[in-house]
Amino acid sequence: MQILTRYLAKEIVITSLVISMVLLLVVGSSRFAYFLSLAVAGELNAQAVLVVIANLLPAYLSNLLPMGTFIGVLVALGRLSVDNELVVLSANGVSQANLVRMVAVPVSALAFMVLMLSAAIAPHTSRIVEEVLYVQSHTSEFESIIPGKFQGNGNRQAIYAESLNEDKSKLHNVFLYTNDGVKPPVIIKAETATQYYDEDYQAKYLLLQNGSRMQVADQQKDVSLTVFQSMAVQLLNSDVAVDITHSFTIPTLDLLDSPKATYRAQLYWRFSLPLMTLIISLTAIALSQVNPRQGRFARLLPALVLFLGYLSLLMRFRDQIELGVSGAELNIFALHGAFLSLGLWLLFGQRLRRKPWRLKRAAT
Repeated sequence: MQILTRYLAKEIVITSLVISMVLLLVVGSSRFAYFLSLAVAGELNAQAVLVVIANLLPAYLSNLLPMGTFIGVLVALGRLSVDNELVVLSANGVSQANLVRMVAVPVSALAFMVLMLSAAIAPHTSRIVEEVLYVQSHTSEFESIIPGKFQGNGNRQAIYAESLNEDKSKLHNVFLYTNDGVKPPVIIKAETATQYYDEDYQAKYLLLQNGSRMQVADQQKDVSLTVFQSMAVQLLNSDVAVDITHSFTIPTLDLLDSPKATYRAQLYWRFSLPLMTLIISLTAIALSQVNPRQGRFARLLPALVLFLGYLSLLMRFRDQIELGVSGAELNIFALHGAFLSLGLWLLFGQRLRRKPWRLKRAAT
């Protein structure tokens, strides 16, 4: 029995992780392309893109691993069913309950991995991502200016240069927009601009030559225009106060006693993912036992529809908790209970229906 348990554990864990990595590659590649587009637009630098992608992976994996586990159990046991190995095991005394206990070993390990990712690792890495994006959106990086394109973040500071000299030390025909959120926005146009670092003030400056400065205040009713020959403008640096309040970045321990609806919804979501991994595996065990003539992928499509229905309802109830809908928390418990009952019925329901018939025949 131990040999069989180790064999099943190896097959299920490897298959589940491979499927999860494939799903992660599909999802991660699309997000990687999105952040690369931000880097091309000048809103992120190359180093920030790598940091963001690396720290997004745990959050994505915590959401994809339950599906990977479900499909892994379905595929691994489906192969055994098609090869008539489950029939041989049943003939040698391995009951449905024994099979469930053997599958529970690798599934519990994968569910614990989901718990660690969703409750501990993903909130921390998600906060790193939000901090990087926050800092990047509140700073400007002009070392990699692309002529003819606006770069930076339009909400804080953006720059446009028509051309650069050969050594990329001077910008020509420059347009600069700055908005620190305190004073009215400023629009500056200049013929040339060079960047330098002031050691005394420990800050970056842009030295502008031959241009004009326009400041609009009082809802565009008060406009001041200044013409200059030389002017230095401080570039917004990375020393900004990071203000991250998203619920998915809050540590799990801080969510436990919080009365906020968004925090409660996030708490239920984090613990629902590993619980879902355990519950849905029961359904996977039942649906994997197919007729050899059907093939091991015969029930894959209806099984995926069932899983996606479970996940969609879970996400809907989480959103209802965020909105403060009455009874939404009870709905999550009812949902888990319903799918647990479904899995147990698919596994043992047929056997329970046969027992009264056997008892009746024995009595006659």
